Amino acid sequence: MRFSAAPTALHVNGFDFQLGPKFERSKTKINTGIQVDELTVNVYPELGDQVGATLFLQALWSGQFDGATLQLERAFMPTYGDTSPGTVVLFAGRISNIDVSRIGAAISVRSHLELLNIQMPRRLWQPTCTHIFGGPTCLFNRSTLALNFAAGAGSTALQINGAPVTTNPFVFGTITGLTGYNAGYSRTIYGFTSGGFVSIKLAFLFPIVVGDTFQILPGCDKTATTCLTKFNNLVHFGGFPYIPTAETAV
Repeated sequence: MRFSAAPTALHVNGFDFQLGPKFERSKTKINTGIQVDELTVNVYPELGDQVGATLFLQALWSGQFDGATLQLERAFMPTYGDTSPGTVVLFAGRISNIDVSRIGAAISVRSHLELLNIQMPRRLWQPTCTHIFGGPTCLFNRSTLALNFAAGAGSTALQINGAPVTTNPFVFGTITGLTGYNAGYSRTIYGFTSGGFVSIKLAFLFPIVVGDTFQILPGCDKTATTCLTKFNNLVHFGGFPYIPTAETAV
């Protein structure tokens, strides 16, 4: 999504910057070193401003922009509308916090230097698995348990009816739209009823139409029992379930 703060829409660097919600921002600054810079953007959308079929404020409140990348550019025009000189990037970072009110929202953005704030060592000694399920250290092929189904009557953007009958663990898994307006969009599953419905916390951008097809991939609760009994992948388990519990001297 690209928006113009000019009186009209602009075509710059091969992209269209459309008129949209009203914005105001804090000042930008440039520091040397590894200090994480922040930018605050206040947005005041109107009823006509939407993200897909969702109102802009509702999309902010429901988490559609959590972790999104925001880039602030300044265009230089010898005459208005002549964007041939291009733009200069004033700030780029990831959205870290969104405070939504009745008339607008305050968006806090932290520069990409925040990615350097990582835990060291990366892996903790803990009972549950530290691997990303299906990742290069887990090595389990999630697609072997993938199931496709069509949305049934009564489906909403947060609950898709018509889930297949299965005993596979799909809670914490992924649901991806294959056809319809939500094709290509994925969401995390937090509730699954075999032969019933699939529940998600982050709504799909567009309404679910009966007959839209989806694919679901299994999830993992990161326990050794699930790794063994559900996926037969204990050899790649990344947790330490047999660490002695802490003892308290009396």
